[in-house]
Amino acid sequence: MGLDEMLSAPEDVAAWQLADADLLRLIPELSLRMRQLEALRVRLTHQVDQRCVAEQVGASSPGNWLAGATTMTSGQANRIVKLGRELAKHPEVAAEFDSGKADYDQVRVIVELLNKVPDPDAPARSNDNTTAETDGDASGDGDAENVFDIVGADATRTQACARYLLYAARTEDSTTLARRARALELILNGDKKNPDSENAELNEFHASPGLGGRVHLKGHLDAASGEALLAALSALSKPHPGADNRDGQTGKDQRTPAQRRADALTHIVGSYLNSGQAPTEGGERPHINVFVDADDLAATTDNHHQRERGQGRRRGPAWMPWLGPITLDLAARISCDADITPITMDPDGNPIDVGRTTRLIPRKLRRALNARDCGCAFPGCGRPAAWTEGHHIQHWSNGGPTNLSNLVLLCRFHHTTIHRGDWTVTISKDKHPWFTPPPWVDPHRQPVPAHNRRNQLPFAA
Repeated sequence: MGLDEMLSAPEDVAAWQLADADLLRLIPELSLRMRQLEALRVRLTHQVDQRCVAEQVGASSPGNWLAGATTMTSGQANRIVKLGRELAKHPEVAAEFDSGKADYDQVRVIVELLNKVPDPDAPARSNDNTTAETDGDASGDGDAENVFDIVGADATRTQACARYLLYAARTEDSTTLARRARALELILNGDKKNPDSENAELNEFHASPGLGGRVHLKGHLDAASGEALLAALSALSKPHPGADNRDGQTGKDQRTPAQRRADALTHIVGSYLNSGQAPTEGGERPHINVFVDADDLAATTDNHHQRERGQGRRRGPAWMPWLGPITLDLAARISCDADITPITMDPDGNPIDVGRTTRLIPRKLRRALNARDCGCAFPGCGRPAAWTEGHHIQHWSNGGPTNLSNLVLLCRFHHTTIHRGDWTVTISKDKHPWFTPPPWVDPHRQPVPAHNRRNQLPFAA
């Protein structure tokens, strides 16, 4: 079956019936056709823009009309209109786009660079040899050609840059091409101009509490700040064997890259708050505050969520100052390893006495935990001790002591797993933690040793 035949009725194509060789042939052909169709849409939209057709039918702009006619976002539609206007000034780039040799994102990279070329109509071959100093190995195949062999000796600076980047686009994706374009911009402009990519004054970061109780992040950073952030995230977001693994077996990290980066950012923020280096706010160092009724907290942690109901307890939600109400489950997990300040309230909710703030797990005890568990003790995990929280096996709100026989180190994920009540943990006669899996993992519920003692023979803990 040929591509034209398939496109005449794409909904009728039985992809599962195609031979392997046909799939390998058709997908690149289809990708080329999609590039050409994308170029055609840009070209036709430019005619709508030039002829003011959108205004004739009542639209406020070509972008507004295109968004309404296709259900794409206004941003997408306006970028197509803008690209059409730019390509009208660069026919060589437009021709490559129309032929499918360069895709939509590559062409956008090229025209954005061309708008920044100094003295665009000056000859490419100049006394300072600016363009000739550009990396000529655009093909990436190791044969470093002189740029003029690619662009032609009589080309203007704009033509030279366009031909150079179009040549590179034959073998590079848009991300790699964008890096090449940024390098070319720096060479062309030297130190005479601060590029937007390095202008810290353009930095933005938004962190907004959403209506659903989550925090939404959005922003962009200059090159130096962004590189620092990516370097910090990289070290903490590598796949970790056993992560998110509930069956007690070491295996592949099941988290997506985005989830790993989110965990890394959470760890960075937590480490910063725990370091004590942050400036004071309201007379104290920044930290997470949770307000919760002591009786509610005790009821939540009774017998691993075997909660008694109908006893007349208020059981109101816990609160955090920035995000408002949270579940008592989350409050219980946070309170396992925290500073506690008891506040006595009158029946109307007015504070009448504030007790002394104390650290549940003192520093010396935390060091002992690190030495015993060597990181997250959950079977198959073993994340570093710095990434862990101290978990009270019998919660302190129910009289559980804060000592080695009642504590275990758990990473954030497995701390949540234990609080959920599927797995249970106990300190056995050997004074080490042992984990009992739920029946759907092991019908016999045979205790499993901590991760750092995974070679221990099982016994009834």
